[in-house]
Amino acid sequence: MKKNKYLITIAMLFTSTILMSSCANNSEDSSHLYSDNTANNSYSDHTSSGSKTQQGSPKIIESIDGVYTGSQNISGLELVAKITISGNRWSATSQLGYDSPEYNNGVVKDNALYDDSGMIKIGYVTGNIVEMDGYPTMRKRQ
Repeated sequence: MKKNKYLITIAMLFTSTILMSSCANNSEDSSHLYSDNTANNSYSDHTSSGSKTQQGSPKIIESIDGVYTGSQNISGLELVAKITISGNRWSATSQLGYDSPEYNNGVVKDNALYDDSGMIKIGYVTGNIVEMDGYPTMRKRQ
């Protein structure tokens, strides 16, 4: 069972790395809040309210702080994950089937998630979704 868990973890890390590389190639900076496509969108700055508007409707900047959860079926076993983001720190748990849960934590810079050293980027937050190496896609709880 331990060997299968190890192989599954390696496969997930490999898949996540490919996904992250693909996302990085498709978008120079996936953590920006507003589109640079100004030809199709007209933005006006309302400095008194601190928000941007698109064609007259206010766009509220929401904090990424919160709890995100997700799960994925891997070879008949369910991988369940939860990440909590608070300020410039994150902490996560994951559990594959009936194995013991694993715990990780790290640093948040802008919308990027880094390991505990703050040196290695391992994920990012886009809207209400967290994508992180070795974890299933997680959505923010409302």
